[in-house]
Amino acid sequence: MDNKVVDLKHITCGLVPAIVDNLKAYSGDVIDFKIRSGIRQTIISGFGTGGQWKMEFITSLEYDTLRLTRVKNKKKVELDIVSY
Repeated sequence: MDNKVVDLKHITCGLVPAIVDNLKAYSGDVIDFKIRSGIRQTIISGFGTGGQWKMEFITSLEYDTLRLTRVKNKKKVELDIVSY
């Protein structure tokens, strides 16, 4: 698998906007971000769940890797009062 790898281990403030900027400029399907260890919750709270990218964390000793995989053909879920 040929993923783009972006090293963001040095970023402590503004990590989510840096990730978003890279995603906007990337047309591939899988991109890995090297991030500081222990910052997983910050990323999850910044991105939430769902969206057009599947989020996976890979832990190592020196840093963590955030792997984002583009979700293809995702059906948009629309709920209205009739659905309840």
